[in-house]
Amino acid sequence: MRFKLFGELPSEDKAVIPVGELGRRLGVSDTVVSQHLRVLSGIGLVGHHRSGRVAHYYVKAAAVRAAREILAQGLPAMFAPASQQSQLSARNQLIGTVIELRRGEVSTEVVLEVGGQQIAAIITTASADRLELQVGDVAAAVFKAHDVIVLK
Repeated sequence: MRFKLFGELPSEDKAVIPVGELGRRLGVSDTVVSQHLRVLSGIGLVGHHRSGRVAHYYVKAAAVRAAREILAQGLPAMFAPASQQSQLSARNQLIGTVIELRRGEVSTEVVLEVGGQQIAAIITTASADRLELQVGDVAAAVFKAHDVIVLK
């Protein structure tokens, strides 16, 4: 129910859905919606604005990004069989979410969002296909010691 509810909530700048409307959309009572919203608010993923007696709830985008990063680091290791867990010697790894793929005939640009920042990498299209990369996937940007990135 919380996942369904979370999916119905707007971003903060569009917080116009009252509890009653959320209940109607999900086919449950206002009380059920309120209980789940209290839990989501308690863990910091949801906020609200009051307009008189009506509270309008919204998703806290920064908190969701932070939770996504924590889960991206922990979940693959927790659920993958030991034989399928990747081993990598590189220490410089940034875990993020694929937000864009620009496929070309030979190369593919992969854009990851990591902590609100974007990292782009060019890989072969064959590698992107082999990895079955899709927008929304959790992936890691790995940096080698001999590569240099310039930041201004």
